[in-house]
Amino acid sequence: MAELDKGKDYGLATSILAGVGSGVFKIFEGAATLGATLLDLGIDRNRAEAVEEYFDKINPFDEAAEATAAGKITELIVNIGIPGGLAFKIGSGLTKATLKAKEAGTYLSRNEKLKRYGKGALSGGAAEGVFVGDVEDAGTFGDFLGGPTEIDRESKTP
Repeated sequence: MAELDKGKDYGLATSILAGVGSGVFKIFEGAATLGATLLDLGIDRNRAEAVEEYFDKINPFDEAAEATAAGKITELIVNIGIPGGLAFKIGSGLTKATLKAKEAGTYLSRNEKLKRYGKGALSGGAAEGVFVGDVEDAGTFGDFLGGPTEIDRESKTP
């Protein structure tokens, strides 16, 4: 795949389409960065940083995706939505289990439904945490709306 031209002004449609591609790249970057971070904790140092630098070099869509707010948002939706949505679907399985339980006459209790929903939500949240490569770059809802989840980018500690 040819890399997009460097230093070019990108249109809205190009930036949004690049956001989709870059979001997919960032899913794999997040998984690789998690593994490298775990290795940094126990075995070696600076592997996570090397992984991030590597993905910055090979992602041909990053610059175009970052050119507009719509591209950045698309990238983030793909980066979080795909793994989070799949994990929630796999983790909960509520609808299928409910239909089978109704047919078998063993309908789920309210507590069982809450447990399954909780497992699905937990799986979705864990997948989002794993597959987001750089939390500071992705941001939080607090960054958009203000509030307790806003990232403090001013006071960096070494």
